[in-house]
Amino acid sequence: MSGVEEAQSTDRAWRSMYVIGAIAAILVLLGTVADIGLSAIPGWQASTVPTSTVGWFGQFQANPLLGLRNLDLLNGVISVIAVPMYVALYGVHRRVSQGLAALALVVVTLGTSVFVAGNAALPMLDLSDQFLLATTDSQRLALQGAAQALLATGAHGSMGAFAGFFLSSVGTLVMAVAMLAGGVFGRLASWTGIVGISLLLTYVVGTTFSLASTGVLMIVAMPGGLMMIAWYVMVARKLFRLASME
Repeated sequence: MSGVEEAQSTDRAWRSMYVIGAIAAILVLLGTVADIGLSAIPGWQASTVPTSTVGWFGQFQANPLLGLRNLDLLNGVISVIAVPMYVALYGVHRRVSQGLAALALVVVTLGTSVFVAGNAALPMLDLSDQFLLATTDSQRLALQGAAQALLATGAHGSMGAFAGFFLSSVGTLVMAVAMLAGGVFGRLASWTGIVGISLLLTYVVGTTFSLASTGVLMIVAMPGGLMMIAWYVMVARKLFRLASME
């Protein structure tokens, strides 16, 4: 096989990945919108997050879906679904901004792995079922201790969850910079991603370390979230176009 034929074969293989990446971007978009929509439903607001282990057990027993959502299970699923999108973005930039794109893919994958591995949603659901069946005080105390350990490393806003959110956000930022350097997606899409994820990263850092009031941080997060929604749309559209090119 000549060098030209080999390059064409490689391009055809990557075009299939572009389609998968575009579909992943659409699914991430739908999941993000669904998460925002859930927050607007009465009884599903951020204020419903319990502040104690017994409160978590009670929430899981009364409304398991709310408990899973409050412990970022949906965000974990979205993070996993997004990985093929980043693989596709690496493929787009493998010749024009390979170093940055490769770094972004590694950091995003690492962040997703950390976030999913430390997520407390499903383990807490299991502990809540055990707590319901516990018959002695010692059993309940042991389950509360186990739950406290899980929440310290995997609850929303905890230092354990912060690591995964932070790494994933930094990886997305690096990929948006790679897009700007590569020039394939254009400046609008690139800067939308850079500014949007920077605002969300500011929100994550601010809420984790209590650097500002919730109201102020929400003012930062809202435009960031909208910009990232637009970014996913632009990424999906461009990937579909690249997949259809001969």
